[in-house]
Amino acid sequence: MISRRLLSRLGGLIEADPEERLRSRSRLLTLPDHPRILVVCHGNLCRSPAAELFLKRSLTSQRFEVSSGGLSHQENLPAPPDYVREARSFGIDLSAHRSRTTSPLLAEWADLILFMDRSNRDLLLDFGEGAVRKSAWLGAWDSGRALEIPDPYGRNSSVMRQVLGRLLRASEALAKELSARFPTPASPP
Repeated sequence: MISRRLLSRLGGLIEADPEERLRSRSRLLTLPDHPRILVVCHGNLCRSPAAELFLKRSLTSQRFEVSSGGLSHQENLPAPPDYVREARSFGIDLSAHRSRTTSPLLAEWADLILFMDRSNRDLLLDFGEGAVRKSAWLGAWDSGRALEIPDPYGRNSSVMRQVLGRLLRASEALAKELSARFPTPASPP
């Protein structure tokens, strides 16, 4: 029998696949001038709302729209209080956040759908080939790390901080690439 720890290590190697990372990062090449970005995770309680706020903070141009949603059917639930507290130490406030389910309309709205883990990727299949074609691993922008960003829900503070750090690094690196690709237009004289 294969141990859970070994499976986790093997999964990390698979997730670090350079082709998957490149495929995710190349999604930026097909974005329109005013990209709409949807960040998804399982419940829209921890990872996706934090990444949404990190992206909004890092993308200063008005040409980007960023939203988040969950792939499970959990509506109007708050982020866990201990996660809200940890997120505050990263400069974001999730206290007013309430979960929402990703609808087919929201998936269609997005030009880029960022997901966190294999389960998220598999659930995106429910939204059709179009959603899959415009999806990418957010972890692809956290250099040198596995593509999968684990779910911190119900985990200890140390895990929450690690996940928030990964979300911050990936969001800032993605925002930097997006800002370079779509510079803010110069104001008329």
